[in-house]
Amino acid sequence: MFAPRTCFVDVETTGTDPSRDRITEVGIVAVDRDGAAMRVTEWSSLVNPGVPIPSEISWLTGISDPMVRSAPTFSQVAERLYDTLEDAVFVAHNARFDFAFLKSEFARAGIAWTTRMLCTVRLSRRLFPDRGTHSLDAIAARFGLDDSQRHRALGDARLLWRFAQRLYDRVPRTEIEDAVRSLLVRPGLPAALGPDALDRMPSAPGVYVMVGAAEHTLYIGKSVDLKSRIAAHFSAEVRDERSLRLAREVERIDWECTAGEIGALLRESELVKQRLPAHNVRLRRCLGLGALRLHAGRPRWVRAADLPDPAQQEHYGPFSSRGAARAALIRLAAEQGLCLKTMGMESRRGTCEAQSPCFNHQLHRCRGACVGLESREAHAVRLREALRPWQIPAWPYDGPIALIEDAGIGATCDWHVIDRWRWLGTAHDRMQAYALVNPDRLPPFDADQYRIVQSALERVVRGDLQWVALR
Repeated sequence: MFAPRTCFVDVETTGTDPSRDRITEVGIVAVDRDGAAMRVTEWSSLVNPGVPIPSEISWLTGISDPMVRSAPTFSQVAERLYDTLEDAVFVAHNARFDFAFLKSEFARAGIAWTTRMLCTVRLSRRLFPDRGTHSLDAIAARFGLDDSQRHRALGDARLLWRFAQRLYDRVPRTEIEDAVRSLLVRPGLPAALGPDALDRMPSAPGVYVMVGAAEHTLYIGKSVDLKSRIAAHFSAEVRDERSLRLAREVERIDWECTAGEIGALLRESELVKQRLPAHNVRLRRCLGLGALRLHAGRPRWVRAADLPDPAQQEHYGPFSSRGAARAALIRLAAEQGLCLKTMGMESRRGTCEAQSPCFNHQLHRCRGACVGLESREAHAVRLREALRPWQIPAWPYDGPIALIEDAGIGATCDWHVIDRWRWLGTAHDRMQAYALVNPDRLPPFDADQYRIVQSALERVVRGDLQWVALR
């Protein structure tokens, strides 16, 4: 495929102007290549644009105002979407259109997004210059592709993925690679890095550190393809104010290779907290992470660094910030008829404050714990049950384990040593892994690393990742 990670993307919108119109649907087919193996995953979501959908657009796409009314807004799916696209070559038909809309929506959500993009219109023209038209309908007809789901985001993304597969069946691989190489935007590297800086960087998983004057850490990132990701930062077609400022300040880029994505994620999380890079947008989310615990029937905020062993006490989360946890509780209260006043989240002024109704009770959204219609004990039980989906689970193993990432035949393996959701470090063989285990001295609970480990354990359950017990 075109790169170690490729995302075939399509968006549906309310119009053609990214500054005025909004996205109504996003569809992605993500293709990850690991040697000869290939993993294909799909993601799609309707998006509430916050503006009416014109009738002619509804007629074309089949997406109407009632369909998107209960859909998430773009800001609610932005982080998931960013993580999906972050390490990939962005492939779309008339790619500038899809890119411009996504970039505008990310900017409204406060996220700076860059990427390397490949336009399948330009690719088709390069490979088949004698063909008259290169619309997606024409390509589908030319290659006999199923276009029954046209004008829906995931349907069109699937169509692009089928087109790519058909290319490799009909066109010599070297011709495709030459065309893709010429069409992918060549970055204009900052002068301080030197013209051959990108050539020295590996196309391998790992983390990278951009360093400025006086050894000041500017930015830390990770990727399954370091060369592609670093190139994307300086792509001439995807510049924004933040990227331009970073390009002016960077004097050196260091990197560390890892065996795979898990190692890159863990190392990035560690380095960001250690070095506090100036340009990392995600830094605020990492430092603000925490969870909730219940005390006398009331939720209390606990910073991630102060969390005890989740197996010994019930905690719920993690949440990106105290504000995010409060917003989640307010939504939960409205859905479950819980009382914000009883939870200590609302204060009602008045002479009989102890028995005054909360705001939700006046809207018939509270069962009345604030006015004695429900006991505090019963309310506490319902609150605990409502929070159950967010409960941080107990460690599912009898002791520490090692998650083994294999970079391929002859390459070094990474043994990520984990105990009670804590990452103890990464080794390269069993003996080194055992040396990292110390049950009496666990590092503080790290909510960011917890999420990484939890996602990795899902791969263990699917059989995609090897692990061994270290007992």
